[in-house]
Amino acid sequence: GASQGFIYVRAEYPLAISRLQTAIKQAKQAGLLGSGVLESPFSFNIDLRIGAGAFVCGEETALMSSVEGKRGTPRPRPPFPAEKGLNGCPTLINNVETLANIAPIIRKGADWFSAIGTEKSKGTKVFALAGKITNTGLIEVPMGTPLRKIVEEMGGGAPDGRTIKAVQTGGPSGGCIPAEALDTPVDYDSLMKLGSIMGSGGMIVMDETTHMVDVARFFMEFCMDESCGKCIPCRAGTAQMHHLLTKILGRKATARDLEKLEELCDMVRNTSLCGLGQTAPNPVMSTLRFFRQEYTDLLIADKYGPKVNGNGAGK
Repeated sequence: GASQGFIYVRAEYPLAISRLQTAIKQAKQAGLLGSGVLESPFSFNIDLRIGAGAFVCGEETALMSSVEGKRGTPRPRPPFPAEKGLNGCPTLINNVETLANIAPIIRKGADWFSAIGTEKSKGTKVFALAGKITNTGLIEVPMGTPLRKIVEEMGGGAPDGRTIKAVQTGGPSGGCIPAEALDTPVDYDSLMKLGSIMGSGGMIVMDETTHMVDVARFFMEFCMDESCGKCIPCRAGTAQMHHLLTKILGRKATARDLEKLEELCDMVRNTSLCGLGQTAPNPVMSTLRFFRQEYTDLLIADKYGPKVNGNGAGK
């Protein structure tokens, strides 16, 4: 029963905005948008909403606040958007990649779509391949395609004869998957088991020259800057994690600091209001899991020993 749709686009993408404006104009001329769609009683309009580039607006309730002209901050759920969303109305909110699948599924049938991908992850996925890789760009692959096929065959492997060390999937809050796990199929469940996510389809390749603690700090700095600040776990937790990672890289941290970093990761993941904070620890947790030696090599001895109690005396 909806009669109004919105496409939310970042202002940094002028080409996308221009092409969407053209597409909407053409759809109106063809009678596919506006009043009396295809000479029926049904009317539907689509307007563009231009965002200011806040990463947190990838979270659906923050995006809706931005569309309403408010500051892009997440809202607690429930109520969910399907019950009370944009301007208090029931709202269906999806990534355009999801909505783009609807027409071919209706045309060709659910069985055709279900034949692509894996048992639990159907269809295809678009990835942006970047980093220390010979061929960069956008690729579309069936769900379940092995990571090795994407990185080595399609991406051409690491340039200059170097070896691949890790691949990060899922954007800034995704996890780093080590080279020994490159035969992992790219689907939701497999990535989750490795401490990563599918996210919006980012895929960053790293070679042997990459220091994984530096990578974790780089992405934590991004998440810290992009935190909307509404909830304390994300606002303060990402800043403290960034501080500890800087301390480790500066060779000023002890085993106790590393322990504190892991505790913070757990706290931020489990108590943040939205997906930004809940996934922000992924780069740290995954690099600690698969590249822990790179952290411990940077630690200094603690003069109190491995543990201390509240008054500073060694246990």
